[in-house]
Amino acid sequence: MNAGWIGLALLAAVGHYRPTEQTDPALKEQAQPVRERDPARAILYFGRGNDLVNENKLEAAIEQYRRAAAYDPLNPNIFVNLGYVLDRLGRYDQALAELERARQIMPDNDMVWLNIGNTLINLKKYEDALAPLQKCLALAPSNHQARVNLTVVYHALHRFRDAAAEFARLSAANPDDVHLRFNYAAALSTAGDHDHAIAQYRRVIELAPRYLPAYINSAVLLEKQNRRAEAAAMIRSALLVAPNDQTLRELLERLEKQPGH
Repeated sequence: MNAGWIGLALLAAVGHYRPTEQTDPALKEQAQPVRERDPARAILYFGRGNDLVNENKLEAAIEQYRRAAAYDPLNPNIFVNLGYVLDRLGRYDQALAELERARQIMPDNDMVWLNIGNTLINLKKYEDALAPLQKCLALAPSNHQARVNLTVVYHALHRFRDAAAEFARLSAANPDDVHLRFNYAAALSTAGDHDHAIAQYRRVIELAPRYLPAYINSAVLLEKQNRRAEAAAMIRSALLVAPNDQTLRELLERLEKQPGH
């Protein structure tokens, strides 16, 4: 049994939404040609697109966003949302093209860079995703999702110490978040820093005494360090909160059979 990245908060692309507005009857006139820029009308189509996204009607949302873009090609939020929906549909190259249009209009919008990085991750272009995510964080250091996505990139690139460093920042900003701290411990473990990983697992247990993976991963690391008595004690503690867990019982039995216990 190995320590793993259980509970890792993988990607959750973040679209840039604005409050929707009341739908105008003119929105039904889909065939009406666009003769001039009309930002107010664009907002109506944009709001309808957002409503359709919330209803998970993504193809229909694309039609509304494209109509909004025709009325206001200078609104970057339209292209961010369009890129977001295309990404969700797996049309990654098209998503990048729309996000590039948003970037050209508003290069200092952190959500543009976040979504570009996210789509590149979905394309498994991890090296390419680094710069957009770092740019996002340079613009908005508190952007939680960008930092989470960056940990995914570092892990994919086997840059485990960098992943651990990002999780350290996330945990410092969210000290009571059990899943973040667990992943911080897992990253430290993968990077070979077992002592600090065990300390973080113990902190997870303090925060959530029923979080069994923290006991198991901690015991595995203690066993690797030939600290079998401590490993067994860790599993006994876990059994106090989950006395019928078969995995825990089997692990304790194995530990107690080993020489030097």
